[in-house]
Amino acid sequence: MQKEIYGDILNKENLRITKSRQMVLDILKDSPPKSIDEIFMIAKERDAKVSISTIYRTCETLSQKGLLYKSNFVEDGKARYEYPGKQHKHHAVCMNCHNIISIDDCPFGEFDEVMKSKYHFDVKSHSIEIYGYCSDCKLKQPQ
Repeated sequence: MQKEIYGDILNKENLRITKSRQMVLDILKDSPPKSIDEIFMIAKERDAKVSISTIYRTCETLSQKGLLYKSNFVEDGKARYEYPGKQHKHHAVCMNCHNIISIDDCPFGEFDEVMKSKYHFDVKSHSIEIYGYCSDCKLKQPQ
């Protein structure tokens, strides 16, 4: 775990540096979006004493401060959390297995400029969710 990096990130948002906050950030750092249950299972392997309520509170706090991206785009009703890093992300969601693929490329860079010049609208954020079937589920579907 890179405590110095997470410490700086937490300090910038006036958050105490805690073991659970550092652990959640570390788990999600280079990961696709994960549910509380998924984060908890990984955290439990690292620290047997951690509770699911601690993970939930930690994720909520970090998302409220903008350090995690929270989304509810899968039909199972579970929130997913993702570490956005310095860039925003878009997602492709499999409608069968609910696998979520993070898309780092942003096709809307030019769109933001059009919104600004044509409509005098200053875009601060946007999100794209694409629904379809991943390659594994596509292979399993009858033709």
